[in-house]
Amino acid sequence: MAQVVALLLLLKKVMAKELSSFSSVRFNNFLLCVLFIMSASVQQRRFAEAFWETFLFQLFLLTPILITSSIDAQQRLPGQRVRLWPLTEGQRLLLTFVSFVLNPFFVVLFVGYLFWMGLAIAFCFVVLGVVIHAATYATARLRWPRGRLRRSWLPMLPMLPWKYAGIVRVTVSEVTSTLDFWTAILIAASGTAYRLFGHSPEPEAFPMLSLLVGIAMSTMAQRMLSMDEGRAMLRYRMLPIDGWKLLVVQDAVLVLLVGIMVLPLNLQAGLAFSLVAIAVGRYPSLKQQTKQRRWRFVGGDPRFGVVQVLLGVAARIGAARIGLSVLAYAFLLYAGSVFWGHRLWKRLRIS
Repeated sequence: MAQVVALLLLLKKVMAKELSSFSSVRFNNFLLCVLFIMSASVQQRRFAEAFWETFLFQLFLLTPILITSSIDAQQRLPGQRVRLWPLTEGQRLLLTFVSFVLNPFFVVLFVGYLFWMGLAIAFCFVVLGVVIHAATYATARLRWPRGRLRRSWLPMLPMLPWKYAGIVRVTVSEVTSTLDFWTAILIAASGTAYRLFGHSPEPEAFPMLSLLVGIAMSTMAQRMLSMDEGRAMLRYRMLPIDGWKLLVVQDAVLVLLVGIMVLPLNLQAGLAFSLVAIAVGRYPSLKQQTKQRRWRFVGGDPRFGVVQVLLGVAARIGAARIGLSVLAYAFLLYAGSVFWGHRLWKRLRIS
């Protein structure tokens, strides 16, 4: 029992350290948009309406966040120390649940639901978190065949007969190892199911859904060179490749993934938003060196995030109502960002 108490005290210190640091807070464009929708209804004293209007978006955000928090809970304590102490399986399960509950993001969300919607909704949030954590805990302890689970998609991707195929494979692996990508997949899959199986689907819903897919993926445009915990920039700077070629290859991967997701929804709106978001995110991608961990929401700069969303929404509206001419303007803006990014890339390589 003394070992359990000591580990609980260690968890308390870890939580206090994480809460005292802004490093645990991430600015994500999709999260900021959901909070903006909530705040607009809360200012009008429509708390219940704000909750139910954004309920689907909350599930899109909460599910991957809670899964990631559950995985972190099982890795927060030093593994060697835990294995050396004679703990029963029940005590290990208790420690993982306490670690999960003491996660700073979980605490902030619980307090927010408690003061925003009351005790009943906060209790439902706790139940959802406990169920997801129990499922993740049980899945992690299943005996999978050797080689079945992989930390990266890279070994599973085919090698293309192309000079820059390696960059494509690495970029696909990095993008698909973020929660932004899977949130966009959930939105695109839900919209596609609504179009195929919905009773009299509303046509205006599909450009909006394509916009949400673009917003969910837009923060990655600010961190394309900061993936893999900050090692991506160092790896690419060692390659004998022109800056504009590297930028175009990475951007093409992001645009292609967004295009596939929004193809059943509204292709023009999704592509226009993505091109504008990539152009605006060029500066922070090249200049702001951060460490983006795998299987997390990408943390961006809120200043560029606001510009991405505002200009992207304008491009989406223009592409949906005017046509291909707006898409051409978005492409010109993107081409200008590639030219400017190439010049900045040369200076970065010299420094």
